[in-house]
Amino acid sequence: MTSPQPTEKKANSSSTGRTSTPYVPDAKLLLAKLPEASTTVYFSAKAADISVQDQLSIDPIAVRLRQHPDSYVLVIGHADEYPEEDDNIALSFERAFNVAIYISSVFGIEEERIQIVSAGSAEKGLSPASEFRRVDIISPEAIVRTFNPTHEHSF
Repeated sequence: MTSPQPTEKKANSSSTGRTSTPYVPDAKLLLAKLPEASTTVYFSAKAADISVQDQLSIDPIAVRLRQHPDSYVLVIGHADEYPEEDDNIALSFERAFNVAIYISSVFGIEEERIQIVSAGSAEKGLSPASEFRRVDIISPEAIVRTFNPTHEHSF
């Protein structure tokens, strides 16, 4: 038994003079619901550098962004407890910016898909203090276009 061959669709030949055009099947575009994905990177006091271990924890979210161009990520920087809030804002921004640059430069993610938030020391009073020396990376739940409905991620 042979598989069916694409057939030709008859066009309206009265006005165009053409009698047939090749039939091209429509590609079925699937929509998939991506669950929220998140991770947190912790920093030493007054530091903003990302370690190799931190990079490995960021990679799955960056891969998700690369595989789903309709998705985006929030990068929320938090700081130490400096007496001056301007210093806290600057440090939390630097931490978030370093994470965003890593995602953008290593994985080729467009900067428009990465939102940076500098929270400063909005969470003063957390104990231990290292809890607010962090960057939260959140890729929210989203409905995305995909040809792969299984959400399998590969490197």
